[in-house]
Amino acid sequence: MSGNISLGRVNKIQVGVENISFDASHYTKSSDGKCENLHGHTFILSVEYEGNFNQESGMVFDFIELKKIIKDVIKDYDHKLILPAKDKENTRIEGEFSLSVKYLDYPAATTEYIALSIFHDIAEKLKGRIKIKLYEGMNNYVVIEGESA
Repeated sequence: MSGNISLGRVNKIQVGVENISFDASHYTKSSDGKCENLHGHTFILSVEYEGNFNQESGMVFDFIELKKIIKDVIKDYDHKLILPAKDKENTRIEGEFSLSVKYLDYPAATTEYIALSIFHDIAEKLKGRIKIKLYEGMNNYVVIEGESA
């Protein structure tokens, strides 16, 4: 079939991948002080992407490729201790275990800053409008939406 196919009243098409999980630990300042202890979560990430609809392929973006991009980003966070870069020199954790650290260029390792870091990592690989939703555990989440460069 050649020529343009009418999309009618459709003004955007988004694709998404949900429920990509990773485990990580961090600490944050909190009102009750509990979260200042080193602790971990299972984080769940969902990503929506809005790009140009390719009428030839019938896709905005190949789901398999989208999932690969997301998993490639997440591997840098999975099973890591996530810390703000400012704490690099004054944090000491020792023991009979291995330790992998992901340093964030933000003042704290809150879920908001972790989500911002993930958003920017994904935006480096995808051109278009991106929305991420990052769950910290089952009930708490952060949503970040923006345009990649």
